[in-house]
Amino acid sequence: MIKAIVIYNPISGKGAGEFAANMISKSVLNKKFELTFSQTNYNGHAKEIAREALENGIRYIIAVGGDGTINEIGSVLKNTNVVMGIIPIGSGNGLAKHLGMSTRIETAINQLADGKESKIDTLTINNRFAVNVSGFGFDGYVAYRFNHHGKRGISTYTKIGLTEYFRYPIQEFELTIGEKTTIVKKHMLVIANASQFGNAAIIAPTADLTDGIIELVAVKLPPVLKIAGILFRLFSGKLKDNRYIQTYKCNSFTATSKNEVHLHIDGESMEPVNKIQVTIEPLSLNVLIP
Repeated sequence: MIKAIVIYNPISGKGAGEFAANMISKSVLNKKFELTFSQTNYNGHAKEIAREALENGIRYIIAVGGDGTINEIGSVLKNTNVVMGIIPIGSGNGLAKHLGMSTRIETAINQLADGKESKIDTLTINNRFAVNVSGFGFDGYVAYRFNHHGKRGISTYTKIGLTEYFRYPIQEFELTIGEKTTIVKKHMLVIANASQFGNAAIIAPTADLTDGIIELVAVKLPPVLKIAGILFRLFSGKLKDNRYIQTYKCNSFTATSKNEVHLHIDGESMEPVNKIQVTIEPLSLNVLIP
């Protein structure tokens, strides 16, 4: 029987990780794979477990958690023949939703049991692995506040976003794509490999995980009266370029700022930086999809 390891984050989904692991142990996946289970206990632990599993010849790793857990495991599995499955129980679950995974644990288990293997693109941002949606600017600041807040969940994320939206300063970026360099004044630069932040907030509706293209969504601060319409299009998957949103499609870019700017990678806040360098590595990660 094929060996697989389930790496679960016990605090994801308000403690749903252990519940999900227990469900998996009694599910059809237990008949398909010879399963072992490992719980993460601190930031970076999922990466350590995945690296050990890789050294031990494990063929499948099932990530039970949010985008942070997926990022850690994916960073180890990039450019290997090991396949990652996802049971999404995090706050956003952006990558999993793009892949078509259900946030209902039982349904997601069945999707993996019947799933097929596929290769997807990954990104490198300042020498760090990324696979979903990252950001430089306002969304980086929101991620920083959210990651340092005692309470998780969409309500906390929304509250922080609404509170800080008009407080956060406009940033001036020097943006270099190919041979062209331009100066842009934006609220944030969203770096999209997949289409959504999570929770159905679809910032890059045309993003494709298999096309070898980064979608860089540059967002200008809209006036108050325009926000409702933009939010409606964001959550209905109908967001298009307009006066406030401009999408660049590229395979690499550099953005610099005179000030240090908050950065998040797949929802996890990083130290503020003056410069980001972003490249894409096509079809470099194996995943199970429905």
